[in-house]
Amino acid sequence: MGKEISLFSGYSQKENRTTNYTMLLLNLIYEENPKYLAQLFTLMFNENIGGLVGVKFMQQVKKGNSIPDGLISQPSFSIFIETKNFDWFYNKQLKNHLKSISKENENQKILIALGNFEAQDDNRFSKIIKTCEQNYNNKILFKALTFENLIKLIKELFLPKNLEDTVLDYENYLNEENLLPIWKDLLDVVNCSTSYNDISNNQVYLCPAKGGAYNHTRCKYFGIYNDKKVSKISKIKAVIDLVDTEERTIKWNNTNESSKNIIDTTLQKVTNLRINYPVRVFLLDELFKTNFIKKTKGGMLGSKQYFNISSLKAKNSKELAEKLSDKCWIDFK
Repeated sequence: MGKEISLFSGYSQKENRTTNYTMLLLNLIYEENPKYLAQLFTLMFNENIGGLVGVKFMQQVKKGNSIPDGLISQPSFSIFIETKNFDWFYNKQLKNHLKSISKENENQKILIALGNFEAQDDNRFSKIIKTCEQNYNNKILFKALTFENLIKLIKELFLPKNLEDTVLDYENYLNEENLLPIWKDLLDVVNCSTSYNDISNNQVYLCPAKGGAYNHTRCKYFGIYNDKKVSKISKIKAVIDLVDTEERTIKWNNTNESSKNIIDTTLQKVTNLRINYPVRVFLLDELFKTNFIKKTKGGMLGSKQYFNISSLKAKNSKELAEKLSDKCWIDFK
C-alpha cells in the first residue's frame, strides 16, 4: 500500500525524502491552480497533457513487480517518478516500471527518471526509449530529467510570489544535498580583515556555527577579502561544524575523501587555533594569489558575497585566480 506525501514524512533515506519534497512541491503547484501542473508537464514533454482534475499524489505505491518512488495519478493519466540522488538508474528497474504502468487503465502513461546526471550521455536511456517504442508502441512517454532542469521548467510557469519562495526553498534543499551543479560555479567571498593571516597560514576559515550571516550557501571556491579586493582564492574542500570537543558534523564535502579523513584533517588544522564552540570550519585547499577588485565606493556590504564565475570556465582554483586577477566585482553582478 502506498503512502501519502507529508510535510512530516519520517523517511530516513535521502532518496525518499527528496521524492517526498518533490511531490509536495508539485502538489502545492497543483493546488494553487491545476493549470500550472498541466503547463509544467506540457513543457516537459512538448505536448499537451491536458487539464489535471482530481490528481492524487502518492509515494512507494506497489504496482505489479515494481515500486516507483512517486506516483501522480487521475482517471485520465498516471505518472510514475523514479528518483535517484546519484547517477544510478538501472534499466531492469525502469523496465519493471514500464511493465507495471502499461497495465494501468489511464489513457496517458508517463515514466520520469529524476536524478543528478553529472555526465552528459545521450545514449544513457536508449534501451528504455527503445522499449517504449517497440514494446508499448509509444503509448508510454518517458523522460529523463535532472533536478536542475526540473527547477528551470518550474520557473517558466510565472508562479505567484508565495510559490516562488517555496521553489527557492526546494532549490536550496537540492543544492545543499549536492543535487544541483549550481554550487560548482559559485565563489564565496568572505570579509577576512581580522583573520587574514590565520586563513593564509592554516588554510581554514572559522566562523560561529549558527544561522544569519554565518549560514553560507554551498560553494566550490573561497575568496579572502581584505582592503577592497580578493587577494587569495582556494577550493573549499569541506565545511565542518564542531559542536564541542566530541560532536562533529560535515555540512558539505566537496571532495572524494572519506568523512574520517575530512574530520581528522580539520582537527589537525585547528589544533593550535583559538576556538569558541560551536564553530564552523571551512577546510580549504591550496591558496592562490589574485587581485579581484572592488572598485565601487565603500567596503564590502555584509560578511560575504557570492559570485557566479561560470563564464570563466576555470578548471581549478589556480586557473580561477589567474582569470579573476585585475577584474572588477561589477563585471560579475
